[in-house]
Amino acid sequence: MIALAAPEQGAESLFDGEGGEPMLDEVLAGVWEGLTAHRPAACPVCGERMHPEYGAHARPIGGRCEGCGSTLS
Repeated sequence: MIALAAPEQGAESLFDGEGGEPMLDEVLAGVWEGLTAHRPAACPVCGERMHPEYGAHARPIGGRCEGCGSTLS
């Protein structure tokens, strides 16, 4: 028979969001805020400048990184 120890009360979890690092949704929301304000934002992949990309209208439909080529749409 194998006995498993229960985790300690208050033990840190990998999913607590602690440690000072922003969560993925916070990072992406920040990038979108910059792009919708018609200004470059930091690429969430490499940190280089991501520029807004436009469709048929004046509102940005996404962004493209000048460093790594990543796109956000």
